[in-house]
Amino acid sequence: MKNLKQILFTFDYELFLGSKSGSVKNCLIEPTNELLKLFDKHKIKNAIFFVDTSYLIRLRNEENENCKKDFDAISNQLITLASKGHYVFPHIHPHWLDAIYIPEINQWSLSNFSKYRFHSAALNEKEKLFSESFQILNDILSKGNKPFIINGYRAGGWSIQPFKDFEPFFKQYGIYNEFSVVPGFKNLAEAQYFDFTISPLKPFYKFDTNPCTESEIGNYNEFTISTLFITSKVYWLGKLFGKYLWKTGQRSMGDGSGLVIKDSHNNDKREFLGSKDREMISVELLTKVKIPLYKKFLKTNDYMHFISHPKMLSMHNIKSFDSFLNFSTSKFDLKTDFSDF
Repeated sequence: MKNLKQILFTFDYELFLGSKSGSVKNCLIEPTNELLKLFDKHKIKNAIFFVDTSYLIRLRNEENENCKKDFDAISNQLITLASKGHYVFPHIHPHWLDAIYIPEINQWSLSNFSKYRFHSAALNEKEKLFSESFQILNDILSKGNKPFIINGYRAGGWSIQPFKDFEPFFKQYGIYNEFSVVPGFKNLAEAQYFDFTISPLKPFYKFDTNPCTESEIGNYNEFTISTLFITSKVYWLGKLFGKYLWKTGQRSMGDGSGLVIKDSHNNDKREFLGSKDREMISVELLTKVKIPLYKKFLKTNDYMHFISHPKMLSMHNIKSFDSFLNFSTSKFDLKTDFSDF
Protein backbone atom coordinates (compact mmCIF):
# COMPACT_ATOMS: atom_id res chain seq x y z
CA MET A 1 0.00 0.00 0.00
CA LYS A 2 1.27 3.48 -0.90
CA ASN A 3 1.80 6.12 1.77
CA LEU A 4 -0.88 8.80 1.94
CA LYS A 5 0.11 12.41 1.25
CA GLN A 6 -2.06 15.48 1.71
CA ILE A 7 -1.33 17.94 -1.07
CA LEU A 8 -3.04 21.19 -2.04
CA PHE A 9 -2.72 22.73 -5.48
CA THR A 10 -3.85 26.35 -5.17
CA PHE A 11 -3.75 29.11 -7.78
CA ASP A 12 -4.34 32.85 -7.64
CA TYR A 13 -6.37 33.38 -10.80
CA GLU A 14 -5.54 37.00 -11.58
CA LEU A 15 -4.00 39.41 -14.06
CA PHE A 16 -0.81 41.35 -13.39
CA LEU A 17 -1.39 44.03 -10.80
CA GLY A 18 0.89 46.83 -12.02
CA SER A 19 1.00 49.34 -14.87
CA LYS A 20 0.06 46.73 -17.49
CA SER A 21 -2.42 44.01 -16.53
CA GLY A 22 -1.70 41.72 -19.45
CA SER A 23 -4.35 39.96 -21.52
CA VAL A 24 -6.97 37.49 -20.33
CA LYS A 25 -5.92 35.04 -23.04
CA ASN A 26 -2.23 34.91 -22.08
CA CYS A 27 -2.48 35.41 -18.32
CA LEU A 28 -5.52 33.27 -17.52
CA ILE A 29 -7.14 31.18 -20.23
CA GLU A 30 -4.15 29.52 -21.90
CA PRO A 31 -2.02 28.75 -18.82
CA THR A 32 -5.06 27.46 -16.91
CA ASN A 33 -5.94 25.21 -19.83
CA GLU A 34 -2.42 23.77 -19.66
CA LEU A 35 -2.95 23.05 -15.95
CA LEU A 36 -6.27 21.38 -16.66
CA LYS A 37 -4.61 19.09 -19.19
CA LEU A 38 -2.19 17.93 -16.49
CA PHE A 39 -4.89 17.49 -13.87
CA ASP A 40 -6.98 15.45 -16.32
CA LYS A 41 -3.93 13.38 -17.29
CA HIS A 42 -3.06 12.57 -13.68
CA LYS A 43 -6.69 12.29 -12.51
CA ILE A 44 -6.34 15.10 -9.99
CA LYS A 45 -9.35 16.99 -8.71
CA ASN A 46 -9.95 19.51 -5.93
CA ALA A 47 -7.38 22.10 -7.01
CA ILE A 48 -8.35 25.52 -5.66
CA PHE A 49 -8.56 28.59 -7.89
CA PHE A 50 -8.76 31.87 -5.99
CA VAL A 51 -10.40 34.19 -8.47
CA ASP A 52 -9.65 37.90 -8.42
CA THR A 53 -13.30 38.88 -8.11
CA SER A 54 -12.44 42.58 -7.74
CA TYR A 55 -11.26 42.41 -11.37
CA LEU A 56 -14.41 40.60 -12.49
CA ILE A 57 -16.52 43.33 -10.90
CA ARG A 58 -14.73 46.03 -12.91
CA LEU A 59 -14.77 43.90 -16.05
CA ARG A 60 -18.51 43.27 -15.86
CA ASN A 61 -19.29 46.95 -15.32
CA GLU A 62 -17.15 48.26 -18.20
CA GLU A 63 -19.25 49.06 -21.27
CA ASN A 64 -16.89 47.69 -23.89
CA GLU A 65 -17.29 44.76 -26.25
CA ASN A 66 -13.80 43.42 -25.56
CA CYS A 67 -14.50 43.47 -21.82
CA LYS A 68 -17.68 41.51 -22.42
CA LYS A 69 -15.73 38.91 -24.41
CA ASP A 70 -13.12 38.65 -21.65
CA PHE A 71 -15.81 38.26 -19.01
CA ASP A 72 -17.50 35.50 -21.03
CA ALA A 73 -14.19 33.68 -21.59
CA ILE A 74 -13.40 33.74 -17.86
CA SER A 75 -16.93 32.70 -16.93
CA ASN A 76 -16.78 29.70 -19.25
CA GLN A 77 -13.43 28.64 -17.84
CA LEU A 78 -14.62 28.95 -14.23
CA ILE A 79 -17.65 26.80 -15.07
CA THR A 80 -15.29 24.24 -16.61
CA LEU A 81 -13.09 24.26 -13.50
CA ALA A 82 -16.07 23.60 -11.24
CA SER A 83 -17.43 20.90 -13.54
CA LYS A 84 -14.10 19.05 -13.37
CA GLY A 85 -14.22 18.97 -9.58
CA HIS A 86 -12.04 21.95 -8.72
CA TYR A 87 -12.84 24.69 -6.22
CA VAL A 88 -13.49 28.32 -7.15
CA PHE A 89 -13.14 30.80 -4.28
CA PRO A 90 -12.86 34.61 -4.07
CA HIS A 91 -9.59 36.52 -3.91
CA ILE A 92 -9.88 40.29 -3.52
CA HIS A 93 -7.36 42.94 -4.60
CA PRO A 94 -9.11 46.20 -3.62
CA HIS A 95 -6.91 48.47 -5.71
CA TRP A 96 -8.94 47.34 -8.72
CA LEU A 97 -11.36 50.00 -7.48
CA ASP A 98 -8.91 52.59 -8.86
CA ALA A 99 -7.82 50.68 -11.97
CA ILE A 100 -7.91 52.51 -15.31
CA TYR A 101 -9.10 50.67 -18.41
CA ILE A 102 -7.06 51.21 -21.61
CA PRO A 103 -9.42 50.32 -24.48
CA GLU A 104 -6.74 50.70 -27.16
CA ILE A 105 -4.95 47.59 -25.91
CA ASN A 106 -7.83 46.02 -23.92
CA GLN A 107 -5.77 46.04 -20.74
CA TRP A 108 -5.76 47.83 -17.40
CA SER A 109 -3.39 50.02 -15.45
CA LEU A 110 -3.26 49.45 -11.68
CA SER A 111 -0.50 51.88 -10.82
CA ASN A 112 -2.48 53.36 -7.92
CA PHE A 113 -1.92 50.83 -5.14
CA SER A 114 -3.11 52.95 -2.20
CA LYS A 115 -5.88 50.35 -1.70
CA TYR A 116 -3.78 47.28 -2.48
CA ARG A 117 -4.29 46.10 1.07
CA PHE A 118 -7.88 45.34 2.11
CA HIS A 119 -7.24 47.23 5.34
CA SER A 120 -6.82 50.46 3.32
CA ALA A 121 -10.29 50.36 1.75
CA ALA A 122 -13.20 52.23 3.31
CA LEU A 123 -15.86 50.20 5.11
CA ASN A 124 -18.48 50.75 2.40
CA GLU A 125 -15.91 49.64 -0.20
CA LYS A 126 -15.14 46.49 1.78
CA GLU A 127 -18.83 45.68 2.04
CA LYS A 128 -19.33 46.25 -1.68
CA LEU A 129 -16.33 44.13 -2.63
CA PHE A 130 -17.48 41.12 -0.62
CA SER A 131 -21.12 41.45 -1.60
CA GLU A 132 -20.41 41.74 -5.31
CA SER A 133 -17.67 39.09 -5.20
CA PHE A 134 -20.08 36.48 -3.92
CA GLN A 135 -22.81 37.62 -6.25
CA ILE A 136 -20.61 37.44 -9.31
CA LEU A 137 -19.18 34.01 -8.50
CA ASN A 138 -22.61 32.60 -7.68
CA ASP A 139 -24.04 34.05 -10.90
CA ILE A 140 -21.28 32.42 -12.95
CA LEU A 141 -21.17 29.04 -11.21
CA SER A 142 -24.95 28.68 -11.13
CA LYS A 143 -24.79 28.26 -14.90
CA GLY A 144 -22.81 25.06 -14.48
CA ASN A 145 -24.18 21.60 -13.78
CA LYS A 146 -22.70 21.14 -10.31
CA PRO A 147 -23.88 22.63 -7.00
CA PHE A 148 -21.17 24.77 -5.47
CA ILE A 149 -20.46 26.14 -2.00
CA ILE A 150 -18.10 29.09 -1.58
CA ASN A 151 -16.50 28.72 1.85
CA GLY A 152 -12.80 29.49 1.30
CA TYR A 153 -10.72 32.62 0.86
CA ARG A 154 -7.17 33.87 0.25
CA ALA A 155 -6.34 37.52 0.91
CA GLY A 156 -4.85 39.62 -1.87
CA GLY A 157 -1.11 39.94 -1.28
CA TRP A 158 -1.40 37.55 1.70
CA SER A 159 -2.58 40.63 3.67
CA ILE A 160 -5.07 38.87 5.94
CA GLN A 161 -4.14 41.07 8.91
CA PRO A 162 -5.72 42.56 10.88
CA PHE A 163 -8.32 39.80 10.73
CA LYS A 164 -10.96 42.09 12.24
CA ASP A 165 -11.23 43.63 8.76
CA PHE A 166 -12.36 40.28 7.38
CA GLU A 167 -14.18 38.53 10.21
CA PRO A 168 -17.59 40.24 9.77
CA PHE A 169 -17.62 39.19 6.12
CA PHE A 170 -16.40 35.67 6.86
CA LYS A 171 -19.34 35.31 9.24
CA GLN A 172 -21.83 36.90 6.88
CA TYR A 173 -20.87 34.85 3.83
CA GLY A 174 -20.02 31.54 5.48
CA ILE A 175 -16.27 31.49 4.94
CA TYR A 176 -14.63 28.98 7.27
CA ASN A 177 -11.44 28.10 5.42
CA GLU A 178 -8.49 30.47 5.02
CA PHE A 179 -5.37 29.96 2.87
CA SER A 180 -3.13 33.03 3.27
CA VAL A 181 -0.64 32.23 6.03
CA VAL A 182 2.98 31.38 5.17
CA PRO A 183 4.67 30.45 8.50
CA GLY A 184 7.82 32.47 9.12
CA PHE A 185 7.27 34.98 6.30
CA LYS A 186 6.62 38.68 6.69
CA ASN A 187 6.45 41.92 4.73
CA LEU A 188 5.96 45.04 6.81
CA ALA A 189 5.34 47.49 3.98
CA GLU A 190 2.38 49.79 4.49
CA ALA A 191 0.84 48.83 1.14
CA GLN A 192 1.33 45.08 1.59
CA TYR A 193 1.52 44.06 5.22
CA PHE A 194 1.66 40.60 6.70
CA ASP A 195 3.58 39.11 9.60
CA PHE A 196 3.39 35.33 9.98
CA THR A 197 6.51 34.94 12.12
CA ILE A 198 4.52 33.75 15.13
CA SER A 199 2.10 31.46 13.30
CA PRO A 200 2.10 27.76 14.31
CA LEU A 201 4.48 25.58 12.33
CA LYS A 202 1.61 23.30 11.38
CA PRO A 203 0.02 22.32 8.09
CA PHE A 204 -3.43 23.36 9.30
CA TYR A 205 -5.07 24.47 12.52
CA LYS A 206 -8.11 26.28 13.87
CA PHE A 207 -8.13 29.95 14.81
CA ASP A 208 -10.62 32.49 16.05
CA THR A 209 -9.69 36.19 15.92
CA ASN A 210 -6.07 35.92 14.73
CA PRO A 211 -4.97 33.61 11.89
CA CYS A 212 -1.55 33.29 13.54
CA THR A 213 -2.93 32.07 16.87
CA GLU A 214 -4.20 28.51 17.15
CA SER A 215 -7.48 27.95 18.99
CA GLU A 216 -8.87 24.45 19.58
CA ILE A 217 -12.42 25.81 19.44
CA GLY A 218 -11.76 28.38 16.70
CA ASN A 219 -14.42 29.04 14.07
CA TYR A 220 -11.98 29.06 11.14
CA ASN A 221 -9.50 26.65 9.56
CA GLU A 222 -6.10 27.87 8.40
CA PHE A 223 -4.32 25.85 5.70
CA THR A 224 -0.74 27.11 5.68
CA ILE A 225 1.32 27.52 2.51
CA SER A 226 4.39 25.25 2.37
CA THR A 227 7.92 26.59 2.03
CA LEU A 228 11.12 24.96 0.88
CA PHE A 229 14.69 25.44 2.07
CA ILE A 230 16.98 26.37 -0.81
CA THR A 231 20.73 25.80 -0.55
CA SER A 232 23.10 28.45 -1.89
CA LYS A 233 24.14 26.05 -4.66
CA VAL A 234 20.56 25.46 -5.81
CA TYR A 235 19.77 29.17 -5.57
CA TRP A 236 22.59 30.17 -7.91
CA LEU A 237 22.02 27.22 -10.24
CA GLY A 238 18.39 28.31 -10.42
CA LYS A 239 19.43 31.86 -11.25
CA LEU A 240 21.71 30.69 -14.06
CA PHE A 241 19.11 28.28 -15.41
CA GLY A 242 16.50 31.03 -15.27
CA LYS A 243 18.70 33.26 -17.43
CA TYR A 244 19.10 30.41 -19.90
CA LEU A 245 15.33 29.93 -20.07
CA TRP A 246 14.82 33.66 -20.58
CA LYS A 247 17.38 33.92 -23.36
CA THR A 248 15.93 30.91 -25.15
CA GLY A 249 12.41 32.35 -25.03
CA GLN A 250 11.05 29.92 -22.43
CA ARG A 251 9.28 32.65 -20.47
CA SER A 252 6.01 32.96 -18.63
CA MET A 253 2.90 32.97 -20.78
CA GLY A 254 1.58 36.11 -19.09
CA ASP A 255 2.18 39.42 -20.87
CA GLY A 256 1.71 42.01 -18.12
CA SER A 257 3.77 43.96 -15.59
CA GLY A 258 3.81 43.24 -11.88
CA LEU A 259 3.32 45.86 -9.20
CA VAL A 260 6.48 47.03 -7.47
CA ILE A 261 5.92 47.42 -3.72
CA LYS A 262 8.65 48.43 -1.30
CA ASP A 263 9.10 46.40 1.87
CA SER A 264 10.08 47.82 5.24
CA HIS A 265 13.74 47.93 4.13
CA ASN A 266 12.87 49.79 0.89
CA ASN A 267 13.50 46.68 -1.22
CA ASP A 268 11.41 45.93 -4.30
CA LYS A 269 8.95 43.06 -3.85
CA ARG A 270 7.51 42.26 -7.26
CA GLU A 271 6.63 38.71 -6.32
CA PHE A 272 7.04 37.98 -2.62
CA LEU A 273 7.49 34.24 -3.05
CA GLY A 274 10.73 33.87 -1.15
CA SER A 275 14.34 34.79 -0.50
CA LYS A 276 17.78 33.29 -1.09
CA ASP A 277 17.30 30.49 1.41
CA ARG A 278 13.56 29.81 1.58
CA GLU A 279 10.70 30.08 -0.90
CA MET A 280 7.06 29.15 -1.17
CA ILE A 281 6.35 25.93 -3.00
CA SER A 282 5.02 27.02 -6.36
CA VAL A 283 4.60 25.74 -9.90
CA GLU A 284 6.11 28.93 -11.34
CA LEU A 285 9.26 28.38 -9.24
CA LEU A 286 9.49 24.71 -10.19
CA THR A 287 12.22 24.10 -12.74
CA LYS A 288 14.39 21.18 -13.77
CA VAL A 289 16.91 22.32 -11.17
CA LYS A 290 14.43 22.12 -8.29
CA ILE A 291 12.48 18.95 -9.15
CA PRO A 292 14.72 16.82 -6.84
CA LEU A 293 14.00 19.20 -3.93
CA TYR A 294 10.25 19.00 -4.51
CA LYS A 295 10.38 15.22 -4.64
CA LYS A 296 12.42 15.09 -1.45
CA PHE A 297 9.99 17.43 0.29
CA LEU A 298 7.04 15.18 -0.56
CA LYS A 299 8.94 12.08 0.55
CA THR A 300 9.69 13.56 3.97
CA ASN A 301 6.45 15.50 4.60
CA ASP A 302 2.84 14.34 4.67
CA TYR A 303 1.49 17.79 3.73
CA MET A 304 2.43 20.00 0.79
CA HIS A 305 0.66 23.20 -0.22
CA PHE A 306 1.46 24.80 -3.59
CA ILE A 307 0.66 28.46 -4.23
CA SER A 308 0.91 29.43 -7.89
CA HIS A 309 -0.26 31.99 -10.44
CA PRO A 310 -1.29 30.95 -13.97
CA LYS A 311 -0.01 34.30 -15.31
CA MET A 312 3.53 33.41 -14.19
CA LEU A 313 3.73 29.94 -15.73
CA SER A 314 6.03 29.01 -18.59
CA MET A 315 5.86 25.82 -20.59
CA HIS A 316 9.05 24.75 -18.80
CA ASN A 317 7.19 25.11 -15.49
CA ILE A 318 4.32 23.05 -16.91
CA LYS A 319 6.71 20.29 -18.04
CA SER A 320 8.46 20.31 -14.65
CA PHE A 321 5.09 20.12 -12.90
CA ASP A 322 4.14 17.18 -15.11
CA SER A 323 7.34 15.42 -14.04
CA PHE A 324 6.56 16.07 -10.38
CA LEU A 325 3.00 14.79 -10.79
CA ASN A 326 4.27 11.64 -12.52
CA PHE A 327 6.48 11.00 -9.51
CA SER A 328 3.93 11.87 -6.81
CA THR A 329 1.00 9.91 -8.29
CA SER A 330 3.15 6.83 -8.89
CA LYS A 331 4.76 6.79 -5.45
CA PHE A 332 1.95 7.95 -3.17
CA ASP A 333 -1.79 8.04 -2.67
CA LEU A 334 -2.69 11.70 -2.87
CA LYS A 335 -5.49 13.34 -0.90
CA THR A 336 -6.13 16.69 -2.58
CA ASP A 337 -9.45 17.79 -1.08
CA PHE A 338 -8.84 20.18 1.81
CA SER A 339 -12.30 19.44 3.22
CA ASP A 340 -11.12 15.88 3.99
CA PHE A 341 -7.95 16.91 5.83
